Amino acid sequence: MLVTNKKLLSAAKAKGYAVGAFNIQNLETLLAIVEASTEERSPVIVAVTPSTIKYAGLEYLAGMVKTAAESAPVPMSLHLDHGKDIETVSKCIDAGFTSVM
Repeated sequence: MLVTNKKLLSAAKAKGYAVGAFNIQNLETLLAIVEASTEERSPVIVAVTPSTIKYAGLEYLAGMVKTAAESAPVPMSLHLDHGKDIETVSKCIDAGFTSVM
């Protein structure tokens, strides 16, 4: 399920555990992150950088993560890591990102 970072981190704080954040570059990276977080039964923050968006495309990346989150048994968030301008931040929010920085 796709959730906000606030929800992930609030639960982690209340229960005393950490949540990993990992940048993806492609489908293979995403699948490895989902597999590991599933094995560990750990929520995860999937992060995307502006350069990865430029390389792979915003809708493609957002779609991959949203699809993975629908079938993953652990909560996931989709985070813009180090957005450089308001246009990128706005487009990411519109595409379904649940966290931006």
